[in-house]
Amino acid sequence: MKKFLFSFILAMAGLSGYAQRNSILVYGNLGINSSKTASDIKTSSFSFSPGVGYQWDDHWTGGVNFQTTSGKTGSPEIKTTSFGAGPFVRYAYPLSDIFAVYGQLNTSFLSGKTSGVKMAGFESTLFPAIGVNLKNGFALNFNFGSLGFATGKVKGEKNSSSFGLNFGSGAGFGISKNFGL
Repeated sequence: MKKFLFSFILAMAGLSGYAQRNSILVYGNLGINSSKTASDIKTSSFSFSPGVGYQWDDHWTGGVNFQTTSGKTGSPEIKTTSFGAGPFVRYAYPLSDIFAVYGQLNTSFLSGKTSGVKMAGFESTLFPAIGVNLKNGFALNFNFGSLGFATGKVKGEKNSSSFGLNFGSGAGFGISKNFGL
């Protein structure tokens, strides 16, 4: 699985590099959460999701996305970590010089561990977003909702899968930078 994932990422990076003619897109999202229930159960999590892509015309961008998460919950403490990587494709439509709407499809091969138990899987997420162009190629990105599917296998157990449709119930914020070539 690791050899396949590594080969796939290299192939996508190579193909995307060949297709790039106009600019390189670098983006990232950061998430930090902390909560405490009435019964003193503490939960905290951290996530970071960067990506690098090649915008080969005014609308289409393709590249590689990464994600890493870690979290702790309860007492005794249960620790969870995961890492994912895979290709993404984005279609953007400019509304003006400042605003653009876009849809992005992320696919990721996942690997992780919860309390020492390993897992592996696949995830695909499609989400709409709005980009607000600032200055010098920087943009603020706001996504709202998503359509997603995930499948995974925990070591020693059967496969599991999930499907989610979350429009209007979740939002995200990120920043991006386009580098002209």
